[in-house]
Amino acid sequence: MPTSASPVVAAFTRVNATQPLRAAYVHPTRLSFIHARGAASSAALHTKLARAPATHPQGAVSGRCSKAAAAALATRGISATSLARAPTATRGVSADGAPAASGGSIGAAKLLQPDPTLALGHQSLGQLLTAWMVYQACGSSRLVQLAPALLKAFERMGLSWLSNAVVRRTFFAWFCAGEKEREIVHTMRRLKSSGIGAILDFSAEADLPEGSEQQVAGAADAARAHANVKADAFAKEYFHGMHMAAQVPHAFAAIKVTGLADPEVLYRLSMPYRPLREAFLAADHDGDGRVDFTQFKNAVLPAMPGGDRVASASGMFSMVDANNDGQVDWVDVQMALGMDNPLARPLYLRASSSSEYGALEADIEDYERLVARARAVVQQATTKGVRVMVDAEHSYFQPMIDHVALVLQREFNAMATQTSQTLVYNTYQMYTTSALQRMTDDYERAAREGWRFAAKLVRGAYMELERERAAALGYASPINPTLEATHAMYNRAVAQLLDHISNAQRSGAVPPALFVATHNNESIELALQQLRALQIDTTAEPVMFGQLLGMQDATSYALAKANLPIYKYVPYGSLEEVMPYLIRRAQENSAVASAIREEASSVMAEIRSRIFTRSAAARPVAAEATASVAPSNNNSSV
Repeated sequence: MPTSASPVVAAFTRVNATQPLRAAYVHPTRLSFIHARGAASSAALHTKLARAPATHPQGAVSGRCSKAAAAALATRGISATSLARAPTATRGVSADGAPAASGGSIGAAKLLQPDPTLALGHQSLGQLLTAWMVYQACGSSRLVQLAPALLKAFERMGLSWLSNAVVRRTFFAWFCAGEKEREIVHTMRRLKSSGIGAILDFSAEADLPEGSEQQVAGAADAARAHANVKADAFAKEYFHGMHMAAQVPHAFAAIKVTGLADPEVLYRLSMPYRPLREAFLAADHDGDGRVDFTQFKNAVLPAMPGGDRVASASGMFSMVDANNDGQVDWVDVQMALGMDNPLARPLYLRASSSSEYGALEADIEDYERLVARARAVVQQATTKGVRVMVDAEHSYFQPMIDHVALVLQREFNAMATQTSQTLVYNTYQMYTTSALQRMTDDYERAAREGWRFAAKLVRGAYMELERERAAALGYASPINPTLEATHAMYNRAVAQLLDHISNAQRSGAVPPALFVATHNNESIELALQQLRALQIDTTAEPVMFGQLLGMQDATSYALAKANLPIYKYVPYGSLEEVMPYLIRRAQENSAVASAIREEASSVMAEIRSRIFTRSAAARPVAAEATASVAPSNNNSSV
């Protein structure tokens, strides 16, 4: 891939480095592939962290509200003394994720005040016209639905040059930073000048080829070799992206695990996750979240492709039951039976050559290559001081994507020191039915294994594809049944992590890190209200906000004006590589018609203001010039 396609990422630079917060961090020893759970519950770990030496770069304030925290709150117009900590039951979100009726609920006075003029004032007239055309096109649901078919029709007719030219000057120009380094850097610097950080996102994507379910039983050596060459090229691009991002301190960069391995390998390795989870829940007869040896042997192990080949079920159970209490929970199972445990890998292999359930032996080698590439990329980020976000993708890959993210987090988030601030963030798509539970499980795992939990929460980007695929293949849709259910789950997840952050800051422990990535202003307002009620200090960025380039700019600029950590995802790449991304952006905008009409209206208002203001400013000059020749014309109206 051309090196010119990688931009410099502008970082968010408002962190007050002159008044570092007192940090507390326990430096865990290198963990083996089996992690002893012992008595290390989340509460116990936080207690241990609070007593540890102050070595973590993004630690928390101690006491109810330290001077540094009070100062940071004051800069945001929040009085530390006037706000009492909201009780958990009234922190702003009810049990179903809706705004609570009391305590931290959204009141009459909104903290978020989006002002379109803040964002649009930075755009040229040409850019505004582009934005208006894009929003008008997104407002036509029929056009958006037909877009993929239209693009394919142009390709069949040999007219891709024409469709590409249109897309390049409209959707690509508005939603992407560009292809060349110079134009991308310009976008980053423009955002930075307005107090908005940037997250470099090489937006090329990978998916299963059509008909892969029938072909998944075998992969030719040539095809496997080609997939690895392609993955190496992606890794090289990520390397260069990290290098470019390092030119600005505190930068973020996003990576896609599907770019670092053959998607078919990820698919096969992900297969056992759902059956294993369902078997565990079915075996847990009393609903206490734990199973004993008999349940593990008779229900859980057989759910794995190679479960019937286990020579010693008792030996396998002992490996999972690290504290030898005769009971294991789901987090125990995930920790001990992951692909990072060489002893557990045979469980993922197919029972026979005729079976299509599970992985091939060659997939184990590709897994090793995948982890090596991912580790090398994040090691480069660590060396350069760049933070990394692991993007979420299709649900049928997500188990392995989560697994790779957890492997990276365990290694790199546990190594953070005053001189190494790299954090690896995993992404949770809250439109999936399993997202909140997975996030909760991963938070508990971080506590047991001793690394800092870091999450980016999004609603999701593949809804139509996921539902269509589930219907075609006859399995339950992984997507929440209603939009309201997704909103509720998103708000509950944000509230849950904000509570953890608040508790950690008050005890002097290292807080988890939360990236609130949403275009939903109600969710942002709710999060702001909770930040205020819980007196969370955002100076060291335990909480950040983010939107995509070209979307909800009024909200982004309003958050920047309030001196809150705000970032834009800045996609880049060739037009052909980012086309799937652009189609999803159009679909996402089309799904919120009222918001799109509002965006288009704001842009048109700015265009008219520019034209009329310029015209009004020019006419007095013209009148004055005319007056020197013909004074009688001075009374002409403007």
